[in-house]
Amino acid sequence: MITAFEVFAFTWGAVWGSFLNVVIYRLPLDLSLVTPGSRCSACHTPIRWYDNIPVLSYLVLRGRCRACGAAYSPRYMLIEAATGVLTLVLFRATVLPLDPDTFISGLWTWLWAQSFVYGLIALTFIDLEHTILPDEITIPLTAIGVFGAFVLPGIDGLEHLMGAVIGALALLFVFGLGWLMFRREAMGLGDVKLVMLLGAFLGWRPLPFILFASATQALLITALMGLISKITGRDNSLTMTTTELDARFGEDYGDAPPRMVIPYGPFLALSGLEALLFGHAFFWEWVARLSGGG
Repeated sequence: MITAFEVFAFTWGAVWGSFLNVVIYRLPLDLSLVTPGSRCSACHTPIRWYDNIPVLSYLVLRGRCRACGAAYSPRYMLIEAATGVLTLVLFRATVLPLDPDTFISGLWTWLWAQSFVYGLIALTFIDLEHTILPDEITIPLTAIGVFGAFVLPGIDGLEHLMGAVIGALALLFVFGLGWLMFRREAMGLGDVKLVMLLGAFLGWRPLPFILFASATQALLITALMGLISKITGRDNSLTMTTTELDARFGEDYGDAPPRMVIPYGPFLALSGLEALLFGHAFFWEWVARLSGGG
């Protein structure tokens, strides 16, 4: 039976999902996250509060502006709904069942975990659209992750500090190796900071799973998107060439042959979310079986 507390948790998350839509749209464009208020991107009419209720308003208006009828992307509603569901899942894991002795600490842990998940959602969609992972998100959240690990009960702060350091060093190694092999970035520094963020919230133990799962899922999804593109004749929206990427950021690496690149942040974020929700012990069990140890 769904309780009033769970309804609150979902609603709270959906409201934050609405704010994440603002962050995803405005932050890469260096726009204020506060002013002006929400407005239609087509006719610039301010959106009234009753047309800005997460999920519900999109369904009632059938995804269109009340003033001009312009269509809104379903992404906005999906982000609100997904954020609400994930917030509810975290609430059930950290706060429920309600216990007076653990309620306050559970509530703080819930808020701490929320900041992690919300950051991953924002970073995922920003990277997909702009191929950047803003420092304004990764750096503060890394600090929150380590700080929370030291002050919240039942969490080994040192393990999470080591996670941030080891995660950054591991990806810096890949970054340096890319320069040696290709004379250009094989992985952006934004990805390095994202793995540092993942280590800060999850500790160092899930990092091997995250790196393995993110690479595997990136290969599979990239291959699937390429197959769909060939069948339908539509452009592959996930991939681009290094030439296109360099033109986007005004960089020039000479006459190096173009290579295919993808935004890797979403796959790191997905793997981090999987490690948070499902754990990573099964990964080590699988490695043990492969090595003949179990």
